[in-house]
Amino acid sequence: MLKFVSFAVKFQINVHDLNNEMIAGNVNDIRMIQFLDDKGNLREEPGVSGRMLKHWHYEAMRQLILNGSAKGIGLCDACRVGEPIRPSMLKDGEFYTIKSEEAAVKGCGICDVHGYLIAEKAKGGKGEGEGEEKGTSARRGSRAMFSWLLPVLDVESCWKQVIHNRVSSDPAVMMPFNKSYASGFYGFVSVLDAGRIGLIESKLDSSGAGALIDESERKSRIKVALEAYRYLISGQMGASLSHAIPHIKPLEVLVAYSEEGPLPFPVSPIYQDYLVLTANLMPEHANLLYWGHAENDKAVKKDSIDEIFHEVINKI
Repeated sequence: MLKFVSFAVKFQINVHDLNNEMIAGNVNDIRMIQFLDDKGNLREEPGVSGRMLKHWHYEAMRQLILNGSAKGIGLCDACRVGEPIRPSMLKDGEFYTIKSEEAAVKGCGICDVHGYLIAEKAKGGKGEGEGEEKGTSARRGSRAMFSWLLPVLDVESCWKQVIHNRVSSDPAVMMPFNKSYASGFYGFVSVLDAGRIGLIESKLDSSGAGALIDESERKSRIKVALEAYRYLISGQMGASLSHAIPHIKPLEVLVAYSEEGPLPFPVSPIYQDYLVLTANLMPEHANLLYWGHAENDKAVKKDSIDEIFHEVINKI
């Protein structure tokens, strides 16, 4: 059965505002990040945080489950409505944290895959003296991990600030505002630790067995987590999808998977030689699938991105 999957994706993105996180008055600026090129020269260009990629993978999973594309997967009340404080249950109009990892994993496929962090202060009173209620601190490590989305090193990015105007019949509210958009060639890396979905390590027996959910639902969770990557590759991510869907053209997709155990992370596709370096890094039990223009005798070349997803999902 499928144990581990990694993605290295390179694409061209035109006119995006995937990380508009610097707001001052009526100016909404795109996030810039510093990094080094192959020669050690400092660059500062638009970058997109892995938190944003992870959020949109989460959102794709949520939509697939809600619309019935993924059968038999439960959701906690928070994930059902997109509430960020999770895992939670809704009672009398308020969300209450589910503090048991076992209950969270059993009841919610997204909390299982994406993990969570619970950090609640004690209710009533300060300090931790005798007789006082203590706060809650609990976490589940994410089975889906993401890099930043960064510009490839051999191509320059560009960005521009433009003026928008709110449309209204009342001239008093038609205040112009500024917003930045960027274009470039970008790459990101992500891994899915499929073998640990549905598991709590402390609950495993000596043989490593002991999933908390039945095998059918566990496979469904792995499948929907994989399918969600299609939506990231298609450009379904970003802060302004209502009016600024990014113009995305996939260029290269490299997937490594294993039915035996964990794999090294792939070399980032921001580097020109990432395919060769990744192929040389992988152990014998890794299977490499590639869609794009390059050639490598260690990676099986596919005619479409869909063929890659089809092969990997069939290994579940």
